[in-house]
Amino acid sequence: MEGKSIRAHKGSNTLIIARNANYAKPINYRVNLIAGANSRIMERINIDGDLELGKGAHVAGDVRAKSVVLGPWSVINGDLTCAGDLVALDNSKVTGAVKCAGSATVRPGVAFGSLEATGLVEYYGRKPAKLVTGKDVVRKSDK
Repeated sequence: MEGKSIRAHKGSNTLIIARNANYAKPINYRVNLIAGANSRIMERINIDGDLELGKGAHVAGDVRAKSVVLGPWSVINGDLTCAGDLVALDNSKVTGAVKCAGSATVRPGVAFGSLEATGLVEYYGRKPAKLVTGKDVVRKSDK
């Protein structure tokens, strides 16, 4: 682990990457992961726990996690696979395919290569991808 850019919280089995930090090694642990605002992860992420990407966080590789929260303006340059639920906040982006074993909630301005969920897909605004599949696909409004 690279010095002050990453910390461990043993009580919750969570790794925390500091905001504005750069982390250049693959993350392949049985932990939860929180990436701070504007952090940059230069490799893939493969974790058994939950993932939370802060505002403007960037991942340059494929991601696999249990449940995922994509913060506003966060970007994953690769595929995203989540074993649980997905929440994608405003203007987040995944350049590859998104596969979700649970439900997906997608806010306005989100862009995916494709979205495949086994549960409910709720999206606000435009569809996040040309190909969106799920048990039910529902367009919601903020009203």
